[in-house]
Amino acid sequence: MKTCQLKKNESVQLLSLRTIDGDTLYLKFRNVITEAFLDTPTKSYDFFGDVVLSQCINGSLIFALEYGSPYIKGCLVTGWENGFKGKNSPEGFCFAERNIPEAVWFGKNNILIIIRNQMDVGHGKGNILSMIMRKSQEKEHTHQIIYHQKMVT
Repeated sequence: MKTCQLKKNESVQLLSLRTIDGDTLYLKFRNVITEAFLDTPTKSYDFFGDVVLSQCINGSLIFALEYGSPYIKGCLVTGWENGFKGKNSPEGFCFAERNIPEAVWFGKNNILIIIRNQMDVGHGKGNILSMIMRKSQEKEHTHQIIYHQKMVT
């Protein structure tokens, strides 16, 4: 479906298994197929729907799946890491909001995803949501969500 060059001369491929219920997403890296969603203990086949975003951006893959109106779940895959007992796993973070990201900013030590809450519902009603992934020296990721007030022009 989509292949993206990651950093370190590696690539990741977003795969889709299409059924009558919609798309189920998987990631392929070094000929290993794994779950597409990095943040959930459930299996990929628990999330199916219509792919609304699939892009390569700055050595990363960003994708999103609309799995039940008005909800969208997606991930930004930034790399691949060797985990416990040599098991390879995707590196990055996921989001679940009502809209797809409008912008992604890559800094030296963090990544910022901008999502606009256009539906005027929920805690961040009418605001812009910023999701930040920071890398510490131990390479652990922390997530911080900030709601910004609606800008008046």
